[in-house]
Amino acid sequence: MALRLLVRGAAERVLCALPRRTQPGDRLILAYHNVVPTDWAPCGDRSLHLPVDTFEAQLRVIRNEAEIVPLMELLTTDAPNDRRVAITFDDAYASALALGVGACMAHRAPCTVFVAPGLLGTVPIWDQRANSGTWTAIDREQFLWHQLGRRAASDAPAPRVQVASELLIASADMLRALPRAAGVSFGNHTMTHPNLAALTTDDVRREIDAAWGWLHECLSDAIVPVVAYPYGLAPRDAAGAMPRDHADFGLRVTGNWQRAGAVADPLAFPRWNVPSGISEHGFRVRLRGYLAGR
Repeated sequence: MALRLLVRGAAERVLCALPRRTQPGDRLILAYHNVVPTDWAPCGDRSLHLPVDTFEAQLRVIRNEAEIVPLMELLTTDAPNDRRVAITFDDAYASALALGVGACMAHRAPCTVFVAPGLLGTVPIWDQRANSGTWTAIDREQFLWHQLGRRAASDAPAPRVQVASELLIASADMLRALPRAAGVSFGNHTMTHPNLAALTTDDVRREIDAAWGWLHECLSDAIVPVVAYPYGLAPRDAAGAMPRDHADFGLRVTGNWQRAGAVADPLAFPRWNVPSGISEHGFRVRLRGYLAGR
């Protein structure tokens, strides 16, 4: 393992010295989940929880490689002379609002938070299961397709169980308190965060409609007509399921840079999911266009 990391690190440093593979007009959406204190004791689904010092270093890398723009600007307009990046946060972790959105505000970087109202104030099931040791690849597959990606009654934490506060999803009041003038917007992450690919078309529409109703009531001055699919899994019939009066775009969590002028399915727009364990060189390499599939 140590040798593999050493070789990968050396390769990333070499790639950083090569010319960019991106071109003016290219665009990239970054998907983050949580941002946590630098000195926190790792727990939960560790791939989702990025230390704040790492996140701030990544913001500086982005600034050197591209222009950070609002999500809707990236999705709806062309900029043939610029490389553009949009920053998104899935799930609305309280720590992500305080540290991740806070860092974006300090760097004057607009960002979009995708909210699943049914999760507010809870510890997500994936973090609970990771803490209990039942979140292997097989466990996750069973959860997504047999439990439909939803919490079961047996998944509720026992009374008085202590969990790291950084694993909590924000409250509605925390979301309302974010200053809109700082470039913060909110998007639809469904009502209860199910696996949409395992639901019927009608159930998908109900999930999206219910979340939209909540967003419109509580955060109406800063919402965007975009759905971020839970677990990155799109509905089987996205065109039939997506309410087009308030869901113009659907986002996955797999993908990379999109070429200027490339025709992308607006209901399956790619994002790059940024893992917590990536090195600064590894992040810079990917921002320079050295991503899988390019």
